[in-house]
Amino acid sequence: MMRLLVSADIHLGSPIRSVALRNPELGDRLKQASRDTFVEIVDLVISEQVDALVLAGDIFDNGYPDLKSRAFLIAQLARASEAGVPTVLIRGNHDALLDHKAHGNLGPNIHLLHKGAPTVEIGDTAFHGLSFDVAHVAKSFLPEYPQPVPDKRNVGLMHTSLDGAPGHDPYAPCSERDLMAHGFDLWCLGHIHAPFERLDGPVLVIMPGIPQPRHFGERKGGTVTLVSLGDGTPEFERRAIGRLGFSECSLDLSACSDQQEVLRNLRDTFLAVQVPGRDMAVRLYATSDRHGADLVTELATEVLDSIDGVFLDKV
Repeated sequence: MMRLLVSADIHLGSPIRSVALRNPELGDRLKQASRDTFVEIVDLVISEQVDALVLAGDIFDNGYPDLKSRAFLIAQLARASEAGVPTVLIRGNHDALLDHKAHGNLGPNIHLLHKGAPTVEIGDTAFHGLSFDVAHVAKSFLPEYPQPVPDKRNVGLMHTSLDGAPGHDPYAPCSERDLMAHGFDLWCLGHIHAPFERLDGPVLVIMPGIPQPRHFGERKGGTVTLVSLGDGTPEFERRAIGRLGFSECSLDLSACSDQQEVLRNLRDTFLAVQVPGRDMAVRLYATSDRHGADLVTELATEVLDSIDGVFLDKV
């Protein structure tokens, strides 16, 4: 049995510009949330005693020389390594900081797969992957992938838009049918931030999703996937993860006779979305024929001063 924790699209160092302009405190929370969530991933790797951590690209958000983010990644993967868990990863289209030629190796027990070294064997499992060398790849990587290693379980890592997905540019596009026919037992994919699984006979394809969503359009993320590879069909389990969630709330203030009543309604709404131990960003859709958006925003800001863990994105 081989047990894996699969993740992708960590996007360490994401600038969170639009949110930060509206609410700098929320912007800071989001930046920290991506780090805290990755710590939580490594904690889960250790507590579950998996056989490997698999990261299918876009660990970083951009190619800027953010050595603080790189140092953070190395420290966390070293923590997994010291617990006996190796990491297998590939570069996605955002991952210039993972360039082994420019920045050096990540360390022992951390296997970055690329054209020069596309395969690593861990126990009875062969992991195969190709990395982005440029920011955009318009053709499928699949023809360049190694063939399955005989008498081994075979796991593929790929950063791809597959057949295409709304809101995602076509990066290394690949037919799902061709992927499943390649001969691997499991494909671990990155790039599309919403999680999904495809099972065709003994072949499993998983997209774990973004573990820490960065904005309201990524609310389908917030997960990683645990996979068990045995003699039969691979088994999988999604795990909720992430330190900051997003909530859209509708509030009809038309019947409020005064601003104190508006305050009470706002307080009840924000308390209802509060989650112990987790931050929540709120986008409020308010209806009123007598209270303007600027006033409601200021009243909401005052209310949130006394409610922990809830942050206003905008009204």
